[in-house]
Amino acid sequence: MILRYCYAEDGYTHHGDKIPDVPVVHLALRVGRYLARGLAIVDTGFDGGVYPNMDVVKLFRGVKPVKVVEFEHPAYGICEFEVYQAEVFLYHGGVYTELGLGNVYIPVEPELISEEVLVGREILNKLELTLNARRMVTVVKV
Repeated sequence: MILRYCYAEDGYTHHGDKIPDVPVVHLALRVGRYLARGLAIVDTGFDGGVYPNMDVVKLFRGVKPVKVVEFEHPAYGICEFEVYQAEVFLYHGGVYTELGLGNVYIPVEPELISEEVLVGREILNKLELTLNARRMVTVVKV
């Protein structure tokens, strides 16, 4: 199965320069009976599985983390993250493609929670992924 996702626009700087568009996939996470679905930025620089936004963090209320780890955050240095597990899916055209269990890394410090969801190498390395910037498309073979 081949899934194609259009790059997402990233807007403009305060000087009016266009920020390059970003490769994304539509990711879905299931925790118990809860499901979150939306765009996730493809981030090959993130060692983990999923770096959540606040909507994803809410899925884990009342759930105990699997472990606590440290990652180097580009702006804040070494930071602690609680690791949770979720069922991970790619979502495309109303169809969910299961990728198995994946780790979600929730920063202990709330100010490190971003507005975007990032999907990192822990999940990306399970896929055959092509980033085509000229055509502005992410192609995933599953």
